[in-house]
Amino acid sequence: MNTYKIFLLTLCLVLFYCSKEGTNKSGSIRFLDNNFKDKTIIVAGSTIIDGAVLWINDKKIKLIGDALEATGLFYYNEKIYVTGWQYGGNGSIWTMNKDGSDQTHIELEGKLSEGQRILVHHGDIYVGGYFDQGSCYWKNGNKTNLTINADSMSWGIAIDSSNNIYNAGYYMKSHSLIPSFWKNSKRTNLSRPRHGDGEAKYIEIIGNKKIIAGTVMVPNNFLGYITKPAYWINGSRSTCQIGSINEGWQNSEVFDMFVDSQDNIFLAGFSQDMDYEYPTYWKNCEKKVLQNGEVSGVIRSIAVVNGKVISAGTQSYFPGIPCLWIEDEQFIYDEELEGEVWDMLVIEN
Repeated sequence: MNTYKIFLLTLCLVLFYCSKEGTNKSGSIRFLDNNFKDKTIIVAGSTIIDGAVLWINDKKIKLIGDALEATGLFYYNEKIYVTGWQYGGNGSIWTMNKDGSDQTHIELEGKLSEGQRILVHHGDIYVGGYFDQGSCYWKNGNKTNLTINADSMSWGIAIDSSNNIYNAGYYMKSHSLIPSFWKNSKRTNLSRPRHGDGEAKYIEIIGNKKIIAGTVMVPNNFLGYITKPAYWINGSRSTCQIGSINEGWQNSEVFDMFVDSQDNIFLAGFSQDMDYEYPTYWKNCEKKVLQNGEVSGVIRSIAVVNGKVISAGTQSYFPGIPCLWIEDEQFIYDEELEGEVWDMLVIEN
């Protein structure tokens, strides 16, 4: 194991054991006995022991190819599509059957490439991400550059009804992070607070609406900057609140977006006070901390199914204990398991 990997592993373990201890360890991942019996819930992530894995309901599946993280999921034509990456290596695409069998694996083009989100369109596989020279996307493993030779990353990817390809991300200019999106590789800047920064991450196209989620950094006289959730609809920005600074709230991060059938916009991630990070989502910018803040952690993916909010993430933060929440009820995969969660799919059986 090289020095870099040893450092990362040590850092992960230190952060884990310094995190707030959870108060709810009674949950069981056998939630499907009483919830969503007609659904399959697929979660992508990793464990310290196994590297990149999927959970298909309560079944853990190790991905081939020695990758350390599985970060994006898509379901198409009875196949699961996954993207992820290896520290110091290359990004990957996996395909498999709905039960996790018959895995295939290919690497993404580009040095130090990292796949973040994946979709299938007209049989072609698209991945949003970045590599050592900047932001990019891949079509069937072949790379198209976006903004290179600068600090630039893309995460989310979407394709509209006219086959235009959209990526969401940021680039750095004059020491500022500028939230942006690319349409067919042409970049457009998104608004950010005056003297502040921003990162766009996730994108959904619904009818004539282009909805992008991320964060903005708002200048503050006391703390320097405060990070707040934000979303842009056709370029118009809404910034969500994280709570009173006087009560200790000072930071947040967004890791996923979901838009339901009534066009309600859910942003998911964490909010942070002086002590811990807490699993949090915002519905149309209204903040909801899971389990009343009794457990530290993060939401990495969110969906609304049969009127219930399902969240996937970890108890504690980087690494934590992979788990799901249905509304406020927590279900832990394995209390002894340390790892990470990045994406979730809920599909029909």
